[in-house]
This record gives sequence, structure tokens and C-alpha cells, in this order.
Amino acid sequence: MQTIKTELGEINISKETIGYIVRLILVDIKGVAGSKKTVMNEITDMLMGNTDIISDTSSNIKIEIKDNKIFIDLFIIIKYGVRIPDIAWDIQNRIKEELIRKIGTDTSEINIHIQGIQFPKKAQSKKELVASDLFIQVF
Repeated sequence: MQTIKTELGEINISKETIGYIVRLILVDIKGVAGSKKTVMNEITDMLMGNTDIISDTSSNIKIEIKDNKIFIDLFIIIKYGVRIPDIAWDIQNRIKEELIRKIGTDTSEINIHIQGIQFPKKAQSKKELVASDLFIQVF
């Protein structure tokens, strides 16, 4: 539990609670495909028996609380065709508004790290990719 001091008093909240709020927001945003799990996250989930659907959607959320300020790092995968600045701006605004509404405090930083792009199922074969020949010739 972390303590955040506000104008009205103190709030004792865990990082997991803030993470849960952020996960619920990410599930609602069109264009967010999920997150890329690291090997360490997969091993930890297996050992702890974590099979929660919501945590699978965006398990790479880092939250830090220092000096009454909340710092959030999101590691996500977006869907093909989404403008990265637009979706990043939307995510940041929604998280900020929701934390103000639910906790009564603002975030200091919301950093978004795009780990990859999810292509539509049809375009995942090499033959159907528009630039597949160009990619092969260059590399």
C-alpha cells in the first residue's frame, strides 16, 4: 500500500489497484491489441497461476508512486492502421481523467511504449504483405 496525500486527506492505495483501473481503460480503447509478454512475465504468471483475461490484455504496466505523484509506464501493442500519436494521446487523457475521477489525484507521467503492431489476420502471410518483396530485398 502506498499513501498519497491530497487536499482532502490521505489515500492508501496499492499499485495493483491503479493497474487494474488502467487495464480496464485499455480494454475499452479501440486500437489497443494488448501487450507483449516477456518470458519473465510468462514464467511468473505460470508460477502464480495467473489466468485472468484482463491482466493478459495489458500485463506490462509499471506503476511507481513517489512524493505523492503517480508515474505510469505502459508497454502495449497497437492494431495496424492506428495513428500512434492519436492513440497515445487518447490513452493518456483517459487514464488521467479516470484517476482524477476515481482516486481524486492526478498522474505526473504516463509514458507509452509501443512494443509492436498487430496486423490483420489476412495480411500476416508473406504473399499478401504489400511491402514483403521490398523488405526481403533490402535485408
